[in-house]
Amino acid sequence: MTRTVSSVMTADPVTVSTRTPFKDIARLLTGNAISAVGVLDKTGALVGVVSEADLLPHLWDDPKPRWRDRRLARKATASLAEDLMTSPAVTIDAEDSLAAAAAKFAHTGVRRLFVLRHGKVAGVLARRDLVGVFTRGDADLEREIVDGVLREQLNLGPDRVRVEVRAGVVTVVGRVERRSDIDPVTRAIRELSGVVEVRNRLDYVWNDVA
Repeated sequence: MTRTVSSVMTADPVTVSTRTPFKDIARLLTGNAISAVGVLDKTGALVGVVSEADLLPHLWDDPKPRWRDRRLARKATASLAEDLMTSPAVTIDAEDSLAAAAAKFAHTGVRRLFVLRHGKVAGVLARRDLVGVFTRGDADLEREIVDGVLREQLNLGPDRVRVEVRAGVVTVVGRVERRSDIDPVTRAIRELSGVVEVRNRLDYVWNDVA
């Protein structure tokens, strides 16, 4: 039911070796209209990332100004990926949830996450990929809630619970048997991609919550 990182990532991202020259990296970035490449070691493991920001120090007038970060100053004279890269790379697993990805973006402040599957690079996830899930149509989202969540997952038919979706805001009305049945409805719907907000207005017959 819950969409994972693998469902929205860009598969097979552009990567380079640790010995790839500066100009080759610049050509890859501009030629593919991307902002970063992953750097792989001889075993195929991701050891870092070279982004546009890592190349820009080469344009400094003074390659080693005292007031600038020493790490960036070294990049100003670097010619190979192993010296240009930012390491370690910020990664996420392909089967992690979109919520986990959003949290990692917020915590790290990076623009993209390289996606790993079984320790190997499987894709790359940009912030815009997560934003894109909110463009999902209301009718499609409502069908998944009614058929997938309420009927199949929670065994709640339209005679007990009804749903309306407008601009990604899900309103749930009806009556369930027990008060403890209400929160699981909210949690299950909130996990779906494209949900902006859940307004749970369910009533209950028996109060089984202390």
